[in-house]
Amino acid sequence: MRQLPAPRTVIRNGYQSLRLARSRLDDLVLARPRADDWPRLRAEHLSVLDGRTLNVCVRVPRQASAPALVLGPASSACVVPLTPRRRGDGPLQAWATALLSLREAEDAAAVSVPAGVHTCLLPAGRWPLSVAFTDICGKEHRYALARAPQLMPDGPTLAQPVREDGSHCRLIASGTGRAYVSLGRDGVQAELVSLSIGWSEVTLEGRLLNAPAPQCRGAVELVRRSRRVARLVPAVWHGDTFVCPIQVADFGAFDAREQIWDVRLRRGRRRPLKISRRRTDVRSPHDVFRMPHRLLRATDGTMLRINPYYTPVGSLAFRTAHLATGR
Repeated sequence: MRQLPAPRTVIRNGYQSLRLARSRLDDLVLARPRADDWPRLRAEHLSVLDGRTLNVCVRVPRQASAPALVLGPASSACVVPLTPRRRGDGPLQAWATALLSLREAEDAAAVSVPAGVHTCLLPAGRWPLSVAFTDICGKEHRYALARAPQLMPDGPTLAQPVREDGSHCRLIASGTGRAYVSLGRDGVQAELVSLSIGWSEVTLEGRLLNAPAPQCRGAVELVRRSRRVARLVPAVWHGDTFVCPIQVADFGAFDAREQIWDVRLRRGRRRPLKISRRRTDVRSPHDVFRMPHRLLRATDGTMLRINPYYTPVGSLAFRTAHLATGR
């Protein structure tokens, strides 16, 4: 008889399928079709490799010159010149590299730019990509840029990594297949920076992303899944980062049955935030980021077995069980 999978395996596989479907939807259709989606020119190469550097390559039509990449509508466009290149007997291609940054970002002007790389300071939004050429009569022709084949559809990491400052820069497409650059900031998030397990306590270091300075305060909340018991543990804040030592007594006095605690950041009357793993470009983080089982000993001799782990959606949780001391 075939053995049925464990419930947590079914839940984990379900969440993974949901994440994959959401990722495909984000990559394929996120922008509405526009009237200028035609005529169309397909990109030979189109990528954002480090979260901010846009690389473009297109094939130059016959008797065309002065190629340029156009980001956005004509009224507020950012124009990046394309450099024509020919490799051997192949077709004439035009290449460009541009550094994309949010206009309101604090470090936008401080980024060092290599020679020959164009910088575009753009407000948050979805920017359609076009390519402009000039014919032999001096008339400009503009083509909507079609999405290139997906770069690295599989592998250990994603082709479009996340930014550490909480913003995003990714390639998306409309329902007609036109390429867009989506630039902006994600919502307020609490992420885990490090977790250190000592002899008597667990030291949690986290960071609050995309929140104004007055909101960078609060305490770590441990929420037991069974019977919904919640315990607050004070945290020490340094700007947008916080450090919280969690001791055996913070989990209360329970029997030897295993308990599961979800870890959240409680900020006054605001909605609590789940403390999640650090934003990463790893394709299957659940299979990569694993934490060990450890024993904690309190000053009164109480022993606690603890196992920090990430749930299928990436939030931090603890498995705990009190152990008999033999007294």
